[in-house]
Amino acid sequence: MKIIFIVKPPPKKDYLKEVLKLKNQFEVSQEFTKKEGPQNARNLAKKAIEEGFERIIFVGGDGLINEGVNGIMAAVKEKEISFDLTLGIIPTGAGNNFAKELGIPKKIKKAFEIIKKNKTTLVDIGKVNDNFFVNCLSFGFDALVNDLANKIKTKYPFLPKEGSYLFAALKEILFKIPLFEIGIKSEKKDFRGQLVLVSITNGSSYGGIFKINPGASINDGKFNICFIREVGKLRAFFDIYKVIRGTHANLPEVGTMESSFLVISSPQPLPYEIDGEVLLPEKQYQVCVLPKKLKILTP
Repeated sequence: MKIIFIVKPPPKKDYLKEVLKLKNQFEVSQEFTKKEGPQNARNLAKKAIEEGFERIIFVGGDGLINEGVNGIMAAVKEKEISFDLTLGIIPTGAGNNFAKELGIPKKIKKAFEIIKKNKTTLVDIGKVNDNFFVNCLSFGFDALVNDLANKIKTKYPFLPKEGSYLFAALKEILFKIPLFEIGIKSEKKDFRGQLVLVSITNGSSYGGIFKINPGASINDGKFNICFIREVGKLRAFFDIYKVIRGTHANLPEVGTMESSFLVISSPQPLPYEIDGEVLLPEKQYQVCVLPKKLKILTP
C-alpha cells in the first residue's frame, strides 16, 4: 500500500518519530507544503491522486485539509472516486475541528494508531461555487475574525494557536460589529435581512472552541446553518460565551435551520471563509452537500 504524508511545516518531533516507524511496514512518501506554487497542499494532493497513492495523510489543521480536498476533487473532477482512496489526519493545526468531529485525538502517537488500524467512515463535503469545504463555510463577521486570527498566528507564532480565534472575535467586537444585507434561500424557507454573520457547517464547531451548530453531523447529507441578527457590543460578549458552550440557539437574535442546498446573496461583495481560509468576496454563492463523498480513517 502506498501512503503519502502531506505535511504543513515545521513538522513536530513526535510526527517524525512515528512516520519513521511506519516506513518499516508500508511504502511511505512525504511532502512538505509551501503556501504557493507546486508544493502547496492542493497541488500535492492532486499529484498524489495522479500517481496512484491509496492513502493520503494530512498533517496540519482544517485549512490544510481543505486545500488537499480541493486538490483531490480537481483530480477526480467531482466524479465518484472509484479507486481505494482513503484519507487520514494527524491534527497539528490551531482549531482541528474536523479531526475532533471524527474523534481523532490531538496526540500524534494516538493519531498514528488510527492510521495503522485502517478503520474508515464516509463523510460529506460541501461545495460553494467552485470551491469545496470539509467543515465550515461562513459569511460576514466570521470572515473578518478569521482574517484577523490568521494574521495573529503569523505575526505572533509564540502565542497559543487555540486562542487566536477567540482573541480576534473579542477584538472585532470592541472595534465594530458589522452588519451585512444577506439573502438566504433554502429548500424549505427564505430569509433576507441585516445580519452579523451566517455560518454553514458540516460539523458542530469551528474556530477551535465555538460550538456554532451543536448536533450537526458530518455524514447526514445536510448542513446546519446558524445566523445572527443585529446585536449590541455587551450582548455580543454574552453571545460568544453562549456559542462556546453551544447554548445559543434559543437567543432572540439567533436563527437556525438545516438544508442540503442554499443560495447566499448580497447586493455588495460579501466576505466569506472556508475552513478558516478567507477568499475574495463575491455577491452570490451556491452551496450544496456532496453526501458521503470521502473515506476517512477514524478510531
